[in-house]
Amino acid sequence: MKQTRLKGAERRTRFLDAAAEIVVEDGVSAVTMDGVAARCGVAKSLGYRYFKDRDDLLGALFDREMQAYVDHARENMKPDARLEDWIRGGCRQWFRLADEQGQLFTRLAGDNGPLASRARAAQRATAQGWAAGLQAAYRLPQRQAEHMAWFIVSGAAGILSARNGEDDEALIETLVVSVVAACEALRAKYAPPRTKNIA
Repeated sequence: MKQTRLKGAERRTRFLDAAAEIVVEDGVSAVTMDGVAARCGVAKSLGYRYFKDRDDLLGALFDREMQAYVDHARENMKPDARLEDWIRGGCRQWFRLADEQGQLFTRLAGDNGPLASRARAAQRATAQGWAAGLQAAYRLPQRQAEHMAWFIVSGAAGILSARNGEDDEALIETLVVSVVAACEALRAKYAPPRTKNIA
């Protein structure tokens, strides 16, 4: 059987896919240019046409997976969705990725090695997004909204550990109820009172 040559974009995608397979099997630190090239059945030098080095390859893989997560969440969320709907949708997406990709997304997002700064920046951006939503939905002061946002980010990641595959929706509802109750309590304590319009 004759092997067909891949176009540049296809070859680059194949390198990213091979790196993803290695991350799932052995972790982020196991990815090397040699290993990726070997998995693709090509010379190591070919990988350097698309990536400067291993860190560039890992960074591209990280960016691809994070963007896919964001795009899917936006596509599946109604414009008028409530905060609770965003939490549910985010958790369901998290679970879907875990089912479809094994440990890829969680290993990339939780890496403490070559992707640590990128993973931390993505977490910060996610927390900032949640904080803005909390301020709008619950009129929380910025600092309390930031605290709660980090609780959501950490809680969403943590529920994967509690997941047993039997009660996903109940697990998601536990997080949602906890977040809503905490936000309402924070609003009661910190939100400025609404002023009445006197005509």
